[in-house]
Amino acid sequence: MSDAANETQADDGRFEADSLSRRPGPAGRINANERLITVTQAAWYLPKVDGKKVSVCTLWRWCRKGLRGAFLEYVRVGRKICTTREAMLRFFTELAELDERIDADRYAKPASLKRSLPKAITSRQRQRALA
Repeated sequence: MSDAANETQADDGRFEADSLSRRPGPAGRINANERLITVTQAAWYLPKVDGKKVSVCTLWRWCRKGLRGAFLEYVRVGRKICTTREAMLRFFTELAELDERIDADRYAKPASLKRSLPKAITSRQRQRALA
């Protein structure tokens, strides 16, 4: 039997085996001493958006498909999908960093536009030039 099948969860929600921290993939950075919570419990920790709580389906989508290139770390414990509060913090921090990079790229002028370009003329200016 594999090591993953032999892992047991302690009463306080922590894994006794530390193989999760060595695994590649979505669970790669979940540390063995982080307390696991289900995605249902994780949804309760998040603030409401427009008066509605964040859906469990949304959290699952962040785990599987990601959001703008960032993925929420998770592990499967039997039939349950679990994450940690620390993993959620890392996910939202990564999203904030992506926002900062996108904003910086959005407002930076490309080198081709930094050169002085001729000014566009209006139809009135064209008429004056023809007269």
